[in-house]
Amino acid sequence: MPHIRTALVTGCAGFIGSHLTERLLASGVRVIGVDSFDDYYDPRLKVANLETALQNPGFELELVDLTDADAVASLASNVQVDAVVHLAGIPGVRRSIEEPARYVRANVLATQHLLDRFSRADAVPLVFAGSSSVYGDDTPAPFAETAPCVGPKSPYAATKRAGELLCRVAHETFAAPITVVRLFTVYGPRQRPDLAIRRFANAMLADEEIVVYGDGSAARDYTHVSDVVAGISHAMREREGFGVVNLGGSSPVTTMEMVGSLGRIVGVTPRVRHVPQPPGEMRQTFADVRLAGDRWAWRPQVGFEDGLADFVLWLRAQGAPKPAPARNAARRLAVRIGQWLRTRNVRAHGRPLRLRGSTA
Repeated sequence: MPHIRTALVTGCAGFIGSHLTERLLASGVRVIGVDSFDDYYDPRLKVANLETALQNPGFELELVDLTDADAVASLASNVQVDAVVHLAGIPGVRRSIEEPARYVRANVLATQHLLDRFSRADAVPLVFAGSSSVYGDDTPAPFAETAPCVGPKSPYAATKRAGELLCRVAHETFAAPITVVRLFTVYGPRQRPDLAIRRFANAMLADEEIVVYGDGSAARDYTHVSDVVAGISHAMREREGFGVVNLGGSSPVTTMEMVGSLGRIVGVTPRVRHVPQPPGEMRQTFADVRLAGDRWAWRPQVGFEDGLADFVLWLRAQGAPKPAPARNAARRLAVRIGQWLRTRNVRAHGRPLRLRGSTA
């Protein structure tokens, strides 16, 4: 990857972050991964996401809470990077309605702390992971990046839009090169356990009924994680300016269509129970991806049915034994993370804990 020797990836232990980290390492880029192992979902799953990266000496893990300004300052003073990819944050529409302040801290305050340290003096190219949720229900489909995005339907959507605006201000004020990639319902291996595809697949494999919100006509523009990682890799090469680029499948699928496809792949007839639609959810997401095509020659490569089959294959394999080196590295990392989480509140300024690949 031209001009990028070392990249900083926040949220490196997450679904998308772990895939991006592996792609960068495979291309010869040294990766400084940042994560706080937030308990939005089981941190043990995040440890498992890093099993491959932990075997690579080019990977370094920094345990950092990005909402702690002093910890981010400490991180910035100890690393030199050629690009920053900011994937960290708390996702999820429904939970954001219950805990909006938590989302503001994780998605807005943390983003500003990162911008303060990496997008002022000696600014490096930064990629911010946006969300299709910023378009709301008032944007005509397919959603174009030029839409005003003034009608978010949830605190989550509002915090992601706020993050975009903070990035734009950083660019306008300090000429920082920043690219916002708006991601559309990313799926694939390691998908978060709270997302519909994984919940539905687990239910089918356990011969349990599936709970569908509303009548199942809500549509999502599913995008395979490999396509998203390819798009982010392009965004990392942007050396100047500010831009917003959609990364989506550009082919919306209704919930019931997704259930049907997943049932065929798993080999079951799904049993579905409908419940009322909760607040905050959009009726449809639909990406206009012409800008990504014009700018980077990017277009989605993985069809939805193929992507689902890829995911189910991975899910079925989760019960298989892990190779001893990966298993042992993950165990050591889990112990160190547990120690850090128990003691970070008494550490001076919440100093980061650094762990290097292949020895964590």
